[in-house]
Amino acid sequence: MYEEFDEYDLKEKIDLKIWVKIFANLKPFWLLIVLASGFIGILAVAELGLNLLVAEVALKEIIENGKAELIPGFVVGLSVLVVFIGILVFLFIFFGARIEVYFFRAMSSKVFDKLQILPFAYYDTSNVGWLLARTTSDTQRLAEIVSWGAIDIIWSIFSLIAQLVIILFIEPILSLIMVVLVPTMLIIGVFYRRLLIKWSRKVRKLNSRVTGAVNEGIMGAKTTKSLGLESKNSSKFFKLTNEFRTTSFKTSIINSSYYQIIAILTGVAISLSFYFGGLMTLIPGSLFTVATLYYFIKSSMNFFEPVLNVARISNDMKFAQVCAKRVFDILELKSSIQDTPEVIEKYGDTNNPKKENWEELIGDLEFENVGFHYSSKGPEILENFNLKIKAGQSVAIVGETGAGKSTLVNLVCRFYEATEGRILIDNRDYRERSVDWLHSNLGYVLQSPQLFSGSIKENVKYGKLNASDEEVIKACQAVGVHDYILKLENAYDTLVGEGGNRLSLGQKQLISFARALIANPRILVLDEATSSIDTETEFVIKEAIQTILKDRTSFVIAHRLSTIVNSDLILLIDNGKIIERGTHQELMRAKGKYYSLYTNQFVQEEVEKLVNEKVAI
Repeated sequence: MYEEFDEYDLKEKIDLKIWVKIFANLKPFWLLIVLASGFIGILAVAELGLNLLVAEVALKEIIENGKAELIPGFVVGLSVLVVFIGILVFLFIFFGARIEVYFFRAMSSKVFDKLQILPFAYYDTSNVGWLLARTTSDTQRLAEIVSWGAIDIIWSIFSLIAQLVIILFIEPILSLIMVVLVPTMLIIGVFYRRLLIKWSRKVRKLNSRVTGAVNEGIMGAKTTKSLGLESKNSSKFFKLTNEFRTTSFKTSIINSSYYQIIAILTGVAISLSFYFGGLMTLIPGSLFTVATLYYFIKSSMNFFEPVLNVARISNDMKFAQVCAKRVFDILELKSSIQDTPEVIEKYGDTNNPKKENWEELIGDLEFENVGFHYSSKGPEILENFNLKIKAGQSVAIVGETGAGKSTLVNLVCRFYEATEGRILIDNRDYRERSVDWLHSNLGYVLQSPQLFSGSIKENVKYGKLNASDEEVIKACQAVGVHDYILKLENAYDTLVGEGGNRLSLGQKQLISFARALIANPRILVLDEATSSIDTETEFVIKEAIQTILKDRTSFVIAHRLSTIVNSDLILLIDNGKIIERGTHQELMRAKGKYYSLYTNQFVQEEVEKLVNEKVAI
């Protein structure tokens, strides 16, 4: 199922606080805004000048008064004015586009940077699609409305005032036709904009569902074929696209009828102006000439566009406000994991780390009466938990799903913080030193490896950006993936594809392992890191793992117990408590729960090997 977001709430009133924040973020671009505004203002005046030139010179002097000698000067003046207007149009579009692009870059970068420092807890409750929409769609829509909306408002104000002054000056009584129609057009415009937005929102939602259905159909093609669901899926997709077609058709009708009604009203106004204005030109001695009538009609026609702009922009401002509210909601989030001002003063922060003050991390670790729960109303995951680990020890953590294994290592890594008690690293509460200091000494390999688009070499270097090619090769040799890489067409320069889809799951895991190792972390966490690796690859990594973990404090969350038999300490966790601890040999001799888990798994693996051998024969 795909979540449908109610993107715009048109009932919201203008919130000045949000607009103060928007304008505060526009401060770096004030010069661009001034330039764009200046050019659009000059353009409005230049357009009036163009109409005046045609009316007074071409119609009045040349045609009515027969002054043919003015034709060359009129053509030159008209050409110059047209070129000047063209330059003004280019300039305001140029600066308006720069405002949009720069503002979008600034806002999307701020959201992205904020997402980088938010803790794991935030991602536990946030939808990925929702975050993508905030980072891209909302910031882009906000930038578009703020930049071009501001320009349109400025142009509309200049143009409205100028046109209104002119038509009132030319003929106050005749101008009442236009003045009376303006409120009517505004009311119709606001009504239709609301109706159009309502139906456009339905179209967007249906379009999202169609896109989601296509994506689901492609991603689940194998499952669809294996279950014989082709006909059912096609029927559902046809119904969905049919609904999308019908809704889009209705939206088009509403949109076209709106412009037809406006065109009719405009036509009526112009026709009435022509009729009454024409009668006025026939009055003997009247100052209302044909040239004056042309200028009046032209100004009246230009009067309606800024009026319609105002109706459109009023709704656009609400769109921008909703987008801005969601963006600022993220930017103003307070992280649940923050260094104290004293720590920041000494060790710096993410943007300005003071690495010269960072002490060397040795690796001694202690849980001291630690308690933890994910929310105030949630159950205790850890309670009064105590554990001491010496530097360089390899600690394996086993237990059923939900026992608290990952929570334990996430607390070590300070992805979460204990709700009770404290965690000490090298005999100091790790909150007395910066998060960045700790994370710079961490290596973490997840169960589901995440590779980034790029080459194998680039992916390994993510662990240490300034690593040499020799260091990359050495890390890959340590995990046993070097020989495989050399067999590829471009060796270490081979592109891994999106998410590493050109590699097998085991190969991706080994490369992510090398990425963690290249930084030479003092604390290494393997979170079910061998569960996705086949038997042959498992043998390779088991050979290397002893060297990898040497002189390094490590935590191994293991599904395959055969990979942890050489660990210095094995912890069996159940409901956030250690129910068994010891080496593999000690736990096997105790014949407790670990003994049962290991023997059952050993028998199961041996049976699988026999079955696979028979299948191969």
